[in-house]
Amino acid sequence: MLNMNKITKILALSIVFSCIAVANAEQADVPLNVRTEKNVANMDMVVKDNFIKAKYASAENRFMQGNVKTSHDDFNDLVQKAVHDDYVFLLYGIKMAEYGFFDLSDDLIDRLDINHFTAAYVRDMKRFYYPSGMVNENDTIYLADAYSNIIYNNMALETTSELLNSAIAEESDYKNYLISLGYYKSNNLPKALKYINNAIKENSTNVNYLGLKAKILADSDKAGQALKVVEQIKKEPFLTKDFQQKVRAIEEYVLYKNAKPGALKDYHLAYYYHLQNKSLLATKVLQSAILTSKQYSPLIFSLLGRIYYENDEPLKAEEFATRAYKEDKKNYLAVMTLADLSFENRHFEDSLMYYKKAKKLTKDSLPEVGIAKSYLALEQTEKSKKMYEKMLKKEKFNEELLVESLKIIPHRVDYYLPRVASIDLSNNDIWLGLANQAIKDGNFTMATTYLNNSYYIDENNFRYYYYLSLVLRAKGDVELANQSLLRCSSINSDYASVVNPGNYVYEK
Repeated sequence: MLNMNKITKILALSIVFSCIAVANAEQADVPLNVRTEKNVANMDMVVKDNFIKAKYASAENRFMQGNVKTSHDDFNDLVQKAVHDDYVFLLYGIKMAEYGFFDLSDDLIDRLDINHFTAAYVRDMKRFYYPSGMVNENDTIYLADAYSNIIYNNMALETTSELLNSAIAEESDYKNYLISLGYYKSNNLPKALKYINNAIKENSTNVNYLGLKAKILADSDKAGQALKVVEQIKKEPFLTKDFQQKVRAIEEYVLYKNAKPGALKDYHLAYYYHLQNKSLLATKVLQSAILTSKQYSPLIFSLLGRIYYENDEPLKAEEFATRAYKEDKKNYLAVMTLADLSFENRHFEDSLMYYKKAKKLTKDSLPEVGIAKSYLALEQTEKSKKMYEKMLKKEKFNEELLVESLKIIPHRVDYYLPRVASIDLSNNDIWLGLANQAIKDGNFTMATTYLNNSYYIDENNFRYYYYLSLVLRAKGDVELANQSLLRCSSINSDYASVVNPGNYVYEK
């Protein structure tokens, strides 16, 4: 199972940004803390990466502290210096939209190549965040400042009052959203509901508005109405993993408010935290809930097991998934966790058994993918291939299916890997797979671009350094290639010693 919790690791800009002179840092109000390294094969990338990470962190910190105008200027400086790269533009377009810097987000979107790689993210980003109309830059900064004060600076009451008494951006549905958000954070739910309804009346498709309305209704003990709003949101599904998680988080929050027994409330609250990549909070809530109710212990154990699994703690994952399964053989989350653990431990007969059990408990296709990959691992190739081909006719954007099917249909790599990248930017395996394919094709420029993306997701991935060594060797940089291979070996000596040049990333 792929780890979906890495999106927070890739907010740094890609190497494709043009180099910003370090002298700029000396002019900043606060000196940038730029990490330095020596004796690395990818020195240029490291220097740019470290400086831009520091520049980004400085701009984000200013936003959170309420210094929004300076933050906007800093982000704009980064955006304007960006060399064209769709990956970078999408990452920053999403972040700027979240902060209310729609002018910067729009600028990045306008510079995208709209194709199968970018279209899904642009659609989901606009549907989730965008207001019905744009305002000028000064009004944008004014509204973004209000958002910063409400969310980060504990000034909901003052900010809401100011928004109500200001004529700035009077026609903006986003202003009504912010007034509602301010009232919501001040616990004035009737007023919050009034103004979010005003925003939705002007812009009925904005999911951020609908999500706030669902939370307001849930907090107002109107859970039935809140669930109807959630169902409205889910009628037009999001394609990208990031926004799917945002919608699931809204749903779990409503279920949390709707639940009566304390342990069940804790379960949904923990799931809500987990979907927001707050796993430590989630586990604390669940561990506390274990003590309060035996009736819901299978649910609690199963979610704990899944969280530990997705955070690469297999022993704890197995312990809690097994406890859940012993108490409830029909607990889907527990069965899937045991199936995934069995597969990773190469106990393929067991994984096949668990995936088949899970298939009976859900309409989701993930267990079928598990069955197919277990058949392949058991060398029942024809069974596996037939299952994959049948599923691929029905599902065009199932990430797990697309990735796993390449083990048996490798000739579709050029078609499937970009499709997965288009729905999950944080999937490092995909960038490495694309880099590997580009190396095979002799396209070292594209291989470098894909490797840059991989580096920002995980700068300590051993396969990144192996593929980098292949690119460097092809360019004649033998000494640097050997240096990169040594780095790969220091992280994973087995891989560096046995892998063949150009070996496909999904092959054993």
